[in-house]
Order: sequence, then C-alpha cells, then structure tokens
Amino acid sequence: MVIGHSQLVKDFKNLVKNGRLAHGYIFFGEPEIGKFFFAKHLAYFLESGEFELSERPLQDALVLDDASGIDAMRDLKNFLWQKPNLSSKRLVVINNSENLTPQAQNAILKITEEPPESAVIILIVNQLENLLPPLLSRMQKIYFGRLSDEEMRKLMGLMSPISPIGPIINAALGRPGRAMRLVSDGLTKDAEQYAQQFIKSSGPVRSKLIKEIVDLNKDFIEGSPSGKSDILDKFFESLILELRKDPVQNAGVLKDVLHRLFLIKSYNVNKRLQLEAI
Repeated sequence: MVIGHSQLVKDFKNLVKNGRLAHGYIFFGEPEIGKFFFAKHLAYFLESGEFELSERPLQDALVLDDASGIDAMRDLKNFLWQKPNLSSKRLVVINNSENLTPQAQNAILKITEEPPESAVIILIVNQLENLLPPLLSRMQKIYFGRLSDEEMRKLMGLMSPISPIGPIINAALGRPGRAMRLVSDGLTKDAEQYAQQFIKSSGPVRSKLIKEIVDLNKDFIEGSPSGKSDILDKFFESLILELRKDPVQNAGVLKDVLHRLFLIKSYNVNKRLQLEAI
C-alpha cells in the first residue's frame, strides 16, 4: 500500500486506464521519499489492476535496484522489445539512476527516441542534474515531496503498530523510507534481545517468550505494507549469530535452528511449534 502521494496514484491510474502513459518518466525528489516504492506498486498495477505489492513475480516489468553500464542497457533493450504477457506495457524501472554512465544514459536516450509501442522506462534519481540534459528533455519529470505528519502517522500505524510513533515521525521528517529504516533498526535491537533471552531460557519461560515472538510477528505481518515477517526473520538471524559465537558447543542447537528455519520458510508449518521444538 502506498501512503501519501495520493494525487500521483490517482494520476497514474487514470493514465493507465486511458492508455496515455508516456514512454519515459523520471521520478525525482529527496532520498527515502518513496519513489522506488511507488514505481514497484505501479509495476504491479499494470499487471494486476491493483496498486499493491505482491509475492507473485512480475512478468512484464524489469525492476532494477541498481544498473550502471552499457551491458545492462542491452538487456534492458531486449526486454522492452518483447511483447507483454499480462499487461499492455513492458516496464523497466531503474533505481539509483544517477549511477548510470554517460554511455548507458545515451543508450536509454536512443530507446526513448524510437521506443517500442509498449515500452515504458522509469528512472529514479534524487537530483535531476545527475542525468544528461538530452535525456531530461525526452522524459517526463515527476516530483515526489515529503509526506505530511498525518500521512506519516497512518504509515507508522500500518507499518509498525508495536513501535513508539512520535519519535520516529520526528526523526523521519516526512520521508517514509527513513521511517522504515528506523523501524527496521529498532526491530533488529528487539530481535537481538529476544535471541539472547531465548538461549538463556527454558520450560514455561521459553514457551511464554515464544508466544510473544509469534504474536508480535503476526501483528507485524497484518500491519506491514510489505507483508513480510521481518520480526521472525530478524529473530532467527540474531539467534544464529548468537549461537555462532561458540560454534563447537552450540553445533547441535545451531543445526536444529537452521532446520526449523528451513521448514518455516519452505512450508506452511506452525511457527510456534517449530520454535518449541528447538
């Protein structure tokens, strides 16, 4: 779910509905403002009609977190010239486009001069001056601003109902990406504490701790825009790191932990029972 940028969501939905998408866009604005997040939502909207992220792999979109050289541009061109499967468009999104070499930017410029009918390219940058002037003139520029405090409160309520909202909103300064990073850092600290307590506990104390971790993870999944079990993932990561401090003594437990993590990731198993079995 995209919180904030509501007018842009509405505008792009209308552009898609009316078949008026341009062949090239540049999303620009401050770091951690939600440009890349928005572009990924748009990719799913083109294929499914829903402005939501999904675990389903994209078929008609190539989303690159970083690409800089001319070789990547050749792959991009080959992708765009293929016919779309689920969508009316073939979309390429390049995050951190300020890292594109001049040769790579010129390759994109050539594509935008004679684009395939179904092609759409989105470049994401913090500052427009990081791109070549001819490329800037060929592509439509879309500015992303900071979110309001009300929008940030709504985002925080969905993303992390377990965290203190006020301090994170104040530190994020209207930037949702920064808020997510601050929450993630907080979750990491919580996971480290849970892992240390887990190793030291046993019996009813450990069972109570496991219930707390699983319940917390469930709340986070239901409230998180990404739908990922970040708390449980971070708990296992912290637990493995703690056990590896003494790999000889903890060899048996570490092997069991890795096995339980594999089962949780691979099958629809009861997470609480898997933790109880360690």
